[in-house]
Amino acid sequence: MQPARMLFHLTHDPRHGDKYMLRRTVEHCLTWARGGLVAAVALTAVAAPAKAADTLTMRLEWSAYVMHLPFYLAMEKGWFKAADLDIQMEDGNGSITMVQLVGNGKFDLGHGALSSAAVGASKGLPIIAVAEYLQKSPLGIIYDAKLDIKSMKDFVGKKMIYTPASFESPFLEPFFAQNGVSYSSLNLVGVEASAKMSTYMTGGADAFITTVPADFPRVAEKRPSKAVLFADYGMNLPTFGIVANTEALKKKGPAIKRFVSVVSAAWAYIIDGHAEEAAKAVMKLRPNAATTVERLVSEFKEQAPYFGTQGKTTFPGPQSAEEWAKAIKVMEAAKVISPGSKPEKYFTNDYVDAAYGKSIVAGK
Repeated sequence: MQPARMLFHLTHDPRHGDKYMLRRTVEHCLTWARGGLVAAVALTAVAAPAKAADTLTMRLEWSAYVMHLPFYLAMEKGWFKAADLDIQMEDGNGSITMVQLVGNGKFDLGHGALSSAAVGASKGLPIIAVAEYLQKSPLGIIYDAKLDIKSMKDFVGKKMIYTPASFESPFLEPFFAQNGVSYSSLNLVGVEASAKMSTYMTGGADAFITTVPADFPRVAEKRPSKAVLFADYGMNLPTFGIVANTEALKKKGPAIKRFVSVVSAAWAYIIDGHAEEAAKAVMKLRPNAATTVERLVSEFKEQAPYFGTQGKTTFPGPQSAEEWAKAIKVMEAAKVISPGSKPEKYFTNDYVDAAYGKSIVAGK
């Protein structure tokens, strides 16, 4: 007689859109025995039940793309399972919306632009950054290669599209102002995030504002393009990472620490030459995602130079108070956060345990 097996797997609940969850199911096996059919059931009266995994809810800033590689890799490799975690993850439609939902307690965690989280925290939302994964902001402008762009002033009169609900929105006016461009002189058109790239690729705009390394490979397949980064023109914002609701930290702190540590270790594994494996995990778990293994790998290669040492460490995730202080000055000058705040208002490194994350990834 075979014992019951406890299985962990990713499921899709069509009632909730693109919400993917790690669920546990018990499979009761039936075996044939001489003289009759014997049901194989779990002997719950003999052995104590296993401890239930800790459930965490997370809102993403978008659907599956390069910055989500570690989540799907950790699911596929069983690393969340090994950390006793049940992760309920939902696609999003921009970092600003993600910040609002996490700040209002609809989700424990979120992933997206930490600049948006800082703006939310400055306005009183109970939200804080617990991990950051890029050193240089990827925010920029992708534009038609035929345009002669030598400075930000050359974008005056050009049709540029952006997403009002995305993280770039509050920074556009101050960015162009500090580069000598009147906001009213720009032809900025707001579109939904899902339509931004396709609108540009089909000739519906001269340029679009986006995360350059994540989108450039796909755009280049359809339309010859070039790009500029806000960071190269005086605005290097906090980048992408994980944010948490502060009440969730009080209630679920140990589980969140395990989650952040595993994700950080997964990034280290990917950076160490396993981008293709991670991309395959995405496509296996999200076969209908609007991307491919090849495109995800290409996006990662574009993004690779943006992964730097955070807080003088080579392990992904920990943040630098010095870099946050610089970013705060930029955001204060842009008048998107209140003056006089300190870095500790916006981030904490208390939820990244490199040793634990590495042990899970190593299978120890």
